[in-house]
Amino acid sequence: MSWNIKKWNWSGTLVTMSTAIFALVSLISVYISITTWQIQREAARPYFTFLESPSIRLTGSLSYEFEFKFKNVGTHPATNLFSRTLVFEQQLLQTPILIDDYTVVNDIPRDTTTSLLLNLNDPDLVEKTNINPHFVIICLRYADPIVHKSYTQTIYLKWAGVIAGSKQPLIHVEMSEKEAILNYLETHHLLE
Repeated sequence: MSWNIKKWNWSGTLVTMSTAIFALVSLISVYISITTWQIQREAARPYFTFLESPSIRLTGSLSYEFEFKFKNVGTHPATNLFSRTLVFEQQLLQTPILIDDYTVVNDIPRDTTTSLLLNLNDPDLVEKTNINPHFVIICLRYADPIVHKSYTQTIYLKWAGVIAGSKQPLIHVEMSEKEAILNYLETHHLLE
């Protein structure tokens, strides 16, 4: 079989090559469109952040009250909000002094605030003039009803305790402490 260049159909080859290039460009465009759509959809998800710094109050002489105000800063609403809050000493040697589960029935639309109120009712703790630092871990679980996807968000805080009868603030946990906290939570099966 010999090739005869004069009989070669150059116009057919050119049409075939341009069709192949057009198909490749179309596939790339579809891929970019889908990727962009997924990124935009994920960016619109519900997401909670503190509206203001958490507050700590001594309610009479009975308990310490912690108030956390969360705001949904995402575009989509959050549904089925469940929170589990754990409070335990910084030494990580004892069981938690508080495990509080809380569920919000209503949807939480964009720019809406929801509060979480915790009470430490331990009389031995309240009457002390010095309280060791404690970790406060808040695990939020919620769903996005628009894309039917669930999310988990964990907030790591540290209460510096009480020094000489003076309440100390809540601060963010340092990165170096996070691994020890995660080991503690896993060992005690606290976030399952």
